[in-house]
Amino acid sequence: MYSLDSAFDELIGKIRDPDALNPAKSDPVFYFAYPPRLMLDLKKRLPRWTSRLRDAGFGVLRLSLSDILWSAVDESGRWDTWLDLEADAEPEQINEAVRDVLRQDDALVEKVIAVVESTAEGTVVLLTEAELLHPYFRTRTFESRMHDRVKVPTVIFYPGRRSGQYGLHFLDFYPVNGNYRSTLLGGM
Repeated sequence: MYSLDSAFDELIGKIRDPDALNPAKSDPVFYFAYPPRLMLDLKKRLPRWTSRLRDAGFGVLRLSLSDILWSAVDESGRWDTWLDLEADAEPEQINEAVRDVLRQDDALVEKVIAVVESTAEGTVVLLTEAELLHPYFRTRTFESRMHDRVKVPTVIFYPGRRSGQYGLHFLDFYPVNGNYRSTLLGGM
């Protein structure tokens, strides 16, 4: 049976021994995959896990992808217009407008990278609430754009399941994407 705590134990081991990431010495980005049905259980465990990371000698920065997403939407100045148009618009039109804001100048990705790049050495960044990126954005984009820019361990809590060494199913209903090159943990 799948255990969130066992998967987290594995994560701590990987963070403690970064040279064991893989032979290619990739960026210290980890996907902590977990079944979406365990989303609330995971969120309840995060404070305890944060304490465990601190006890292991790491600083911890928890970064909500949801907060960053809504910050980008607020900064776009489009929210009031969208609310006025919502009653007459198709859901896909609204979703596409939000996608446009998040992708314009890589707003969402660059906001995340700015925080990760400015994080002090010895700190682990926990990216949470990836589920709220649906249907606007895929987490794989972060990995590709963060390449060679991430110096601190960065964990993306990923609601979905693994498929082999490099594949993930976001929210268990998207088709498998086999192009992840970061370390995948949990989610089997």
